[in-house]
Amino acid sequence: MLDTIRKGLMEKGVVTDRYPDLPYQPYDGYLGMPLVAEAKCTFEKACEQACPTTAIHIASDQLSIDLGLCIFCGECARACPHQAIVMSKEFELASKERKDLVRVYVVRH
Repeated sequence: MLDTIRKGLMEKGVVTDRYPDLPYQPYDGYLGMPLVAEAKCTFEKACEQACPTTAIHIASDQLSIDLGLCIFCGECARACPHQAIVMSKEFELASKERKDLVRVYVVRH
């Protein structure tokens, strides 16, 4: 088994990236964290209804996205008639507490 590993390393070399020293560039089509353009949101709740994991909640003048529930599918962005939600390429979302995964946007009418 060690011979197989040695042979693999000798033929291919080290195949890891230099992350985090060099930033990782996600590929085209990658769906990262959803971002909300607060000025475009009109509270039509299409995004809330389209979300398969109920990660989006709209109440009074706030829209919140729970990134702990979000599966980054992009259904919310596709459902929004005003393109108020876009999928970013941001993927570094780690936090020490669950409550830090909830993003709250204040929507102005």
